[in-house]
Amino acid sequence: MQITDKEYKNLQFKLANIQQNAIRNGLTFSVIEDYELIFKNAEKLFKKRYNSIVIVSVVAAVLLSIVFSIFTVDIFISARCLLPSNYLVWEATRPLANCSYCINVTKPIILRNVTRSKFDKYAYSSKPIIVKNAIGHWRAVKEFHYDMFKKLYEDTVGSYESLEEGCQFLNFKSDLFTLREVFSMPRERVNNDPGQKPWYVGWGNCHQGILHKLRKYYSVPNFLPDDAEYPATEHIFMGYEIGAVMHLDYIERLMWQGQVKGMKKWSVAPVPECEHVCHKFKFYVEPLDIVMLDTRIWYHETTIPKGQFSITVQSEYG
Repeated sequence: MQITDKEYKNLQFKLANIQQNAIRNGLTFSVIEDYELIFKNAEKLFKKRYNSIVIVSVVAAVLLSIVFSIFTVDIFISARCLLPSNYLVWEATRPLANCSYCINVTKPIILRNVTRSKFDKYAYSSKPIIVKNAIGHWRAVKEFHYDMFKKLYEDTVGSYESLEEGCQFLNFKSDLFTLREVFSMPRERVNNDPGQKPWYVGWGNCHQGILHKLRKYYSVPNFLPDDAEYPATEHIFMGYEIGAVMHLDYIERLMWQGQVKGMKKWSVAPVPECEHVCHKFKFYVEPLDIVMLDTRIWYHETTIPKGQFSITVQSEYG
């Protein structure tokens, strides 16, 4: 069975994107050279229009080669550094997107004073949404800050261990690899004083005692659908300037994020197969806003305006 030109292009898109993600996530040059060899052999098969079983086998070989390489490269030995392999697997195995989610979308939908009934038509649309002034009632707005989190984790038995045992910690582009390191920074760096390295991290609240305490400071948005399901935990993101690199999220549901402090700039882009009909664009999320985005199909990157300290609470619904 031969493949069509469209299928051929889509497969090329997938392989090229795997390669770009591999490079971005730190694979060594020697590994990339091995990958290039496999990639070129795959291209020869594509050009001959081999049947789908052969093509799937080649794609699988490429993917397995990359994943195996990730597990053997020195910089990925620690558990915290294995996370990028999820992104590679996700990108390689996700179904091709229906580009209707991004056609003619050039900015987020802005909603104010939205009720559950009014939000209903947007709830599962996968379009970027900002709900203005949605979290002004949260205690977190006044009480969340670096020292509060530091005291909470230092005073709670097993708090750091909960992250070491599998709860997600994200250091993004910073040189901080554990939450213990985050809360051991000198005061000058905590405050992002002149000459200090900027920092930005995120982590899941998996410790049940901490999760119970933190949920007293914020709540699930009351405009979300009645039948929505929620995960067992939420994430906290905080820091200065550097934010997250362009990526897709390996999650099960739609994402919502409450901007507790500071502003955040989002840069979003469609998946590769939709680039010919959809657009990249940027927008700002202000304090007290909630941003909603299907981060499984919108590539996204975040940065914090210089000099501002950002704290956000992120969770999912679906």
